[in-house]
Amino acid sequence: MSLRPATASWFEMVTRRKDVSRAVACLARTGAVELETGEEVPSRYAIADLGRELKSWRDLRRRYAVYWPKAGVVDDLDAEIPQQLAWAVGQLDLWQKQADPIIERLERIDVEVKELSLLADALHRGGAELPPLDLLANPGTRIVSRLVAYPGSDGPKELPAVLVRRIEAPATTFFLAIGRAADIRDLDAQTAASKATNVPLPAWLPAGRDQAIDEIALRRTELGQERGRLEVSLSELADAHDLLRVLGTMRQVEWLSVQSEKLRTSDRLVWVTGWTSDRQGETLRRALRDDGVRALVRIADAPRDRDIPIVMRNAPWVRGFEALVRMLGTPAQSEADPSSLLAVIAPLLFGFMFGDIGQGLVLVAAGVAMQSRVPYLRILIPGGLMAAVFGALFGSVFAREDVIPALWLHPIAHPVEILVAALAMGSAILTLGLLLDAAQSHWRGEAARWWASRAGLTLAYAGFVGSPLRFEAAWLIPLGGLWFVIGAALQGRTRRFGEFLGALFGALAQYIEQALQLAINTVSFARVGAFALAHAGLSAAVVGVAEAAGGIGYWIVLVIGNVMIIALEGLVVAIQTTRLVLFEFFIRFLKGGGRAFQPLAPPGGNHTAAPHGAQPAHVRHNTRSFP
Repeated sequence: MSLRPATASWFEMVTRRKDVSRAVACLARTGAVELETGEEVPSRYAIADLGRELKSWRDLRRRYAVYWPKAGVVDDLDAEIPQQLAWAVGQLDLWQKQADPIIERLERIDVEVKELSLLADALHRGGAELPPLDLLANPGTRIVSRLVAYPGSDGPKELPAVLVRRIEAPATTFFLAIGRAADIRDLDAQTAASKATNVPLPAWLPAGRDQAIDEIALRRTELGQERGRLEVSLSELADAHDLLRVLGTMRQVEWLSVQSEKLRTSDRLVWVTGWTSDRQGETLRRALRDDGVRALVRIADAPRDRDIPIVMRNAPWVRGFEALVRMLGTPAQSEADPSSLLAVIAPLLFGFMFGDIGQGLVLVAAGVAMQSRVPYLRILIPGGLMAAVFGALFGSVFAREDVIPALWLHPIAHPVEILVAALAMGSAILTLGLLLDAAQSHWRGEAARWWASRAGLTLAYAGFVGSPLRFEAAWLIPLGGLWFVIGAALQGRTRRFGEFLGALFGALAQYIEQALQLAINTVSFARVGAFALAHAGLSAAVVGVAEAAGGIGYWIVLVIGNVMIIALEGLVVAIQTTRLVLFEFFIRFLKGGGRAFQPLAPPGGNHTAAPHGAQPAHVRHNTRSFP
């Protein structure tokens, strides 16, 4: 296990122009490449400017996407990209001309069904006192009727001189208005200016309410049947124009047009360059070979003055903790990647503050159950296991301390020992941070500067930590301070005495500041013990209330109490663990000055890399050639 993050390697690939689509998509599916041009100005784009065609495609997608089948991408095409695009656009044009009448009718059906649903709701709630509906639907020229649906309890601000019947519904308020045409026009103006809906009254409505409701239900059934027939026609039209392949082709071309700015090309060949996490290039070569792409791949020296991406190579059980590291940024090449250390430190802190066997195992079960849907929650597993370990040390099982004996001590009975243990844990973590800072100085070639000054700060901290055990260790504090101050002042290379004296005072102020920070950081870890005591106290309170309830109430209170502890205190303890890691441990050494390696997303928007040699489910292969 190495604490230094790895750097990505520079790769170069050459392939034929006709294979560029498949080659780049294949590289993307490995999840191991980040494209970047090898020259400041590429010689030519790998594909022509397709801005106009792609704009037309995006316009069509906004209008018709809801009526299209779900398609993946097609990357096995053997034609030049302009030819692919011309074929796909032509098929889309033909499909659009034949589909427009069907889609227009579908949209009219949807509107009518919505209006009929509102009308049926109004009639159901309007009661039997409604006027004859056939007269409302066909009122004549001088007297006009309207049914208006307002969301919630809203209504018109000013009612004109009309007869109005208000009908209340759970999410809608209906207003049935009857009056002169001029007055109804005033109501229409208010309706148009608000979020209200004017509900048409069909001319075929019968007079009675019950008969009208039956007729509406019959009409909705007829519309549903018609809609089903139209959807079948639309599906047949999609098959006739090979719409799945057309859409896959368009998505592939759109994706490739974005990537093409990072490719260089000649009349027959395309150069693909960038960064890869595959150091030897074997994974890339194998993926290309398995996909039948003819290409040459080599790992080469990176161009000068490039910001090399950082690849964090950690074991699967550690990767969940990388998110905490990235909160401060990606470690630079000369910085440590503390993810593997964090996989031990964070669960240790969490478990100490949340020590309970039963509650810890519940968190483990939650982590196992949810890790596939929310991968980050995988960190609940080590956190819960460590909570169970400390639960055994504290003798706590689901808030009860009388089930098993404590292997170490009960926190409530020994608060001083708990606080001292927390401070000792914090001191060890901070010492580790100082040692990582020393290692990073060596990696940067600044070992001499570290030994000249910051080594003194580390020595002083050792005296601060060791003095409670042996008083003689306290002499290390002024000794380390003197080391730091003189060494930092000498690094300034001042020649005059006055300048040297000023450098001494500046170094002294710097030492005092950093020493105080370390002391405060150490004391801050006392909260670990405080939260362990709080957890034990809350558990004792839950058990006390449960015993007071007695009988079946005992188990009800105990279950509810444990659920509250797991949900509320578990969240608080997790926040405190994150805070201690970020603001007490990381600040000792981590600056986060690196650039994260960002793998090229495969076409179709799926960022998850597939196993090499296997095709993800979202890729639809079709060996049929273009006409």
